[in-house]
Amino acid sequence: MSAHAIRHLITPVFAATLALAAACSDQKAQTGAFTPVAVTPVLGDVPIGNADAPVTMIEYAALTCTHCRDFWKWELPKLKTQYLDTGKVRLIYRDYPIDNGGVGLLFASVARCGGEAKYVDMVDEFFTRQYDLLKGAQEGNALPVLNQIGQKFGLSPEQVMTCIDHQPELKASILKSQADGTAKGVRATPTIFINDEVVADPTWENVVAAIEKKLGNPAPATAGATPAPTTPAPTPTAPAAPAGATPPATPPS
Repeated sequence: MSAHAIRHLITPVFAATLALAAACSDQKAQTGAFTPVAVTPVLGDVPIGNADAPVTMIEYAALTCTHCRDFWKWELPKLKTQYLDTGKVRLIYRDYPIDNGGVGLLFASVARCGGEAKYVDMVDEFFTRQYDLLKGAQEGNALPVLNQIGQKFGLSPEQVMTCIDHQPELKASILKSQADGTAKGVRATPTIFINDEVVADPTWENVVAAIEKKLGNPAPATAGATPAPTTPAPTPTAPAAPAGATPPATPPS
């Protein structure tokens, strides 16, 4: 990918980051010195599926990544029916914010704000509302959307703001997830590991083939499978981020 292309990807989300930060600052200015309230955010992994499953699938993803949204909304339900619900696979979703501490980190912080019991459903809601969130962030108006999501899961605006701006351990845990992913070779999102083996091109066919291989049923991936699109991960000099908000994708035929 050219430097020009990377800059084109960065600009919308960088602007969104500044806009959302300004919105948060405006709220605090309007309400005076903000006083954090009690929250119990989830730190670390929240596995989905049978703890004793023979196969562990780890997905590094970002809540601002459109390809991650598509995988979560269209492929994960099939994986759940075929492998998670049957006890063959457990899934671990790990945060990998691709904008180096921008809106991706803020969104992940709020998604974890409701605690372990609500976490998976909140991740799903963030992917469902991704277009609204990114559009709102670009316009400096994402905070109302974040508060709507929070309210749906029993969080007050004060709790949402606390998780956004007053939980250093929460932010550290998300950034640690990102750093751990980078150390494992993550360079784009989504990146999927099956029993610690990366799936080079995470198409549906290749993910299934990798799972079946670990289950002792080796089968080649579908011939000519098109590599699944991914969002490049950040580099030290030019962090990549998703392009501007795009309407939610339609399920593949």
